[in-house]
Amino acid sequence: MDDRGMNAPAPKTALAADPSRGGDTAPEGYICQRVVDALLREDVRACVSRAMVRAGGTVSPALTAFGDADAWLEIGHFGSSVLWIPVVASTFMQTWRSTALPLVCDDGRRLQSLHTVEDILACFAQGLAAPAAARFADFAEECRVAAEHRRAGETERERWFAEFRAAYGSAPGARLPNWHARLLHYDRLGAFLDHPFYPTARAKLGFDAAALAAYGPEFQRPFMLRWLAVPRDLYHPSAEDGVAPPAPWPTVEAVGLPAAMATTHVLLPVHPFVWAHQLDAFLDDAGLCQSVVRAPDPWLAVAPTLSVRTVVLLDAPEWHLKLPLTIRTLGAKNIRTIKPSTIHDGHRFQTLLADIAAREPALSGRVLLTFEGCGAHVDHRTFLGHILRRYPVAALGESTLVPVASLLAAAPGGATVAEEIAAEFYAGDLAAFFDDYLDLTLRLHLTLWLRYGVALESNQQNSVLVLSRQAPRLRLLLKDNDAGRIHFDALARRWPDLAGRVADLRDRRIFVADALPLAQMFTTITLQLNIAVLAEVYADRLGVPAAALHDRVRECIAAMLDELAATGEDVAPARRVLLDDDRLYIKYLLIAATLAEKSETGAADVNKFYGRSAPNFLRLA
Repeated sequence: MDDRGMNAPAPKTALAADPSRGGDTAPEGYICQRVVDALLREDVRACVSRAMVRAGGTVSPALTAFGDADAWLEIGHFGSSVLWIPVVASTFMQTWRSTALPLVCDDGRRLQSLHTVEDILACFAQGLAAPAAARFADFAEECRVAAEHRRAGETERERWFAEFRAAYGSAPGARLPNWHARLLHYDRLGAFLDHPFYPTARAKLGFDAAALAAYGPEFQRPFMLRWLAVPRDLYHPSAEDGVAPPAPWPTVEAVGLPAAMATTHVLLPVHPFVWAHQLDAFLDDAGLCQSVVRAPDPWLAVAPTLSVRTVVLLDAPEWHLKLPLTIRTLGAKNIRTIKPSTIHDGHRFQTLLADIAAREPALSGRVLLTFEGCGAHVDHRTFLGHILRRYPVAALGESTLVPVASLLAAAPGGATVAEEIAAEFYAGDLAAFFDDYLDLTLRLHLTLWLRYGVALESNQQNSVLVLSRQAPRLRLLLKDNDAGRIHFDALARRWPDLAGRVADLRDRRIFVADALPLAQMFTTITLQLNIAVLAEVYADRLGVPAAALHDRVRECIAAMLDELAATGEDVAPARRVLLDDDRLYIKYLLIAATLAEKSETGAADVNKFYGRSAPNFLRLA
């Protein structure tokens, strides 16, 4: 990395306190600050675009008596009262960030501080029809759950850290005995870190405190799976020929059923939370009560991973099992069932990516994939199914696996995970680690986008770093690729053999008519979530302005685009969208997943509703 600006003092950040790094330890205050910033970022109810911006020195003394601010947003179009939000200008992800909680001025011109998220959301709900106002009230309840779950998680983290230090001292997780133990360790650390943009990401709606402790990745407690015996004519497997289930998979006798049932029924795993709470109602609604049989005995010890509904088989840790789980995360609409189409499509996507990586010399051997070709569903039901995911054991050896979602988390020794990894594999050089990661991540995703017409929803959970002391030192493992985007016509024209791999995808939303959805997915996932968020925090740890690392990102993107252009790729649209436009696309997660209906947003997928309101932190001044 060049040293341009590296010795300059880091500016103060306006980001809300990071729960893994100290700061505001009151869950309610922390969640409240994140919610206000999310409302501003997504311009909820035009709270930014229709607001009047008042310089701090021009507002009334009555307002400044509540505190100094560089500027205030005056929002008067919600109802009879006026909302005042103290803000500071920002160049990352949003134009304004809040510096303190809002104030409201009622009809009597009396100013009042809003101390709770319920009060703030009630102001935002003013003047709305009852159904829309109710969504704000429901979100207030989500905020309460997020605070409750954060408090439980922080208590558990302190307990676990003390236990870990007693057993290992301050040694990094990389010294745990094998790759799967290290992966679980870093998964658990990542579970204590909030999503960078969705404000109530710690809320697992549907879990009470007991269920969170029993099944949440923050606690990572082993539990046993339950089993249904399903008539064979209702059971639809997608396993590739010759793929045997994991060795610990039970027989009907092992779960307490008669041996004769093996000829007529197949066993299906069920998460014990679903088994205890919703299964009877689901089976009754589907008319399956008389067809399937509940096995009396549990079987197969598992532990939760970072994604909650995916569990690791403790006796065969190269296998992870994804199960429907009737909780909601990252929004009221994000219920964690499994669509039958994803079982098929994930494997098709995996084979496409394997073929692409094999034909790209710069990626061959540096991109690993989990095997996604083993799963099943029952009678096309989203709550009865599973996906078995196998990690590439032969390629992993003694490597250390770290989800990108865990890099900014605090480790038991006091450093962040990224600093711990840099110390272990890069002689303590965090900047060198970032450079290596940046090169591989951008090379992969820009090549997929511009050469093959493919974009991956490879979010922070689904992108896993594979680190080793042997060359190549850094590799990238991808999993769960069933929700990407493919410009199929472009792929078919240029790479007909590759197009044949995915022509029968069942979720037709994956296919897009032009390259814009690819640009949107690259920008919001690869650039913002997997790179820029890291740069913001790495800059603080390196003691440099965030702009210095964003400059490095820009330089790397520009160099990659030049490389691709030299081989004949049309990079002009990418250069414009990423480097030249003054605004970037961002995901409006809160609006689409919680505060609005699909009929209002027009989004086919609540996780793919975009705005174009973020300042472009890569654009040269």
